[in-house]
Amino acid sequence: MNKSPSPSYLIYGAGAIGSVLGGFLHEINRSVTFAGRGSHLLAMKEKGLRITGIWGEHLVPPEEIDIHSDPLNGERRFSTILLSVKSKDTETAAREAAAFLAEDGIMVSIQNGLGNWETIARFVGRERTVGARVIFGAEIPRPGQANVTVNADDVLLGEPFCPVNRALLQTLNGDLLLSGIPARVVSKEDIWSALWGKVLYNCSLNPLGAILEVPYGRLGENEETRKIIRGIIEEIFLVCRALKVSLPYKGADDYYRFLLETQLPPTRDHRASMLQDILAKRKTEIEALNGAISRLASENEIPTPYNDILTLLIKFKEKRVDQGSGDLELV
Repeated sequence: MNKSPSPSYLIYGAGAIGSVLGGFLHEINRSVTFAGRGSHLLAMKEKGLRITGIWGEHLVPPEEIDIHSDPLNGERRFSTILLSVKSKDTETAAREAAAFLAEDGIMVSIQNGLGNWETIARFVGRERTVGARVIFGAEIPRPGQANVTVNADDVLLGEPFCPVNRALLQTLNGDLLLSGIPARVVSKEDIWSALWGKVLYNCSLNPLGAILEVPYGRLGENEETRKIIRGIIEEIFLVCRALKVSLPYKGADDYYRFLLETQLPPTRDHRASMLQDILAKRKTEIEALNGAISRLASENEIPTPYNDILTLLIKFKEKRVDQGSGDLELV
């Protein structure tokens, strides 16, 4: 059994989710360092990090904010790195962050979409890769502030490939709980199932909401969009069956009802993050969502016309605007 000293956390990608995790861990006197770019990180350094929302008011004073500002300085090593960037930036971020990971450390994917865990494992090894399903929502209303908007379930942590440093994994779980963030460690099968469960939700609503530029509730109210959603779900279940992925639903019909009756109502006014990315002239995560479904389906000779067309339409919308800078995008 691995023995772990007091953990040192590096939040690699201090966006909304990363800021909340880092801020809460700091509150229980853990060693937390933030790495990122942009006005939010600058505001944190100058005025501190303010966390608001459903989990209460919290403030990390500016003099207590530790920022890892030199990405080329590989002298510092961290026991636990929480990687919190958009899926399109996983390869770049994982390559950079790998230089800061302790030999017996773990890198935890705090991300949406498919393919992130495999990419991280290429740079740090499967024995140092941890998967997470994060399903609380946060936003940055202004630089230096992270607002927690909703929490649908516990943060789930698991070993997607093989055993990792179990002491560090359990310590992370315990620290999240102690800080006030609901979390639990689950089995390999359950962490993959949870990832695909979130992929189902994101693929069903995100691109359609971005293309039509309407909130999620409108998609569920309309007969035509419900038919498209149903087609997306059925295709994903076919892919899951071919890949022998276990899902926490009896079938496509079961999940379709769960989406409309349970998941949609609390988020009826939510606008797709893909739409926000497009309006902000950023590339979306379509390749890690519906695009990934299309690729996996093609490899298994499964037709997925709904996911194929949504992927192409989102790519068209991306090209209609000039894209922003090449900076890493945070979640």
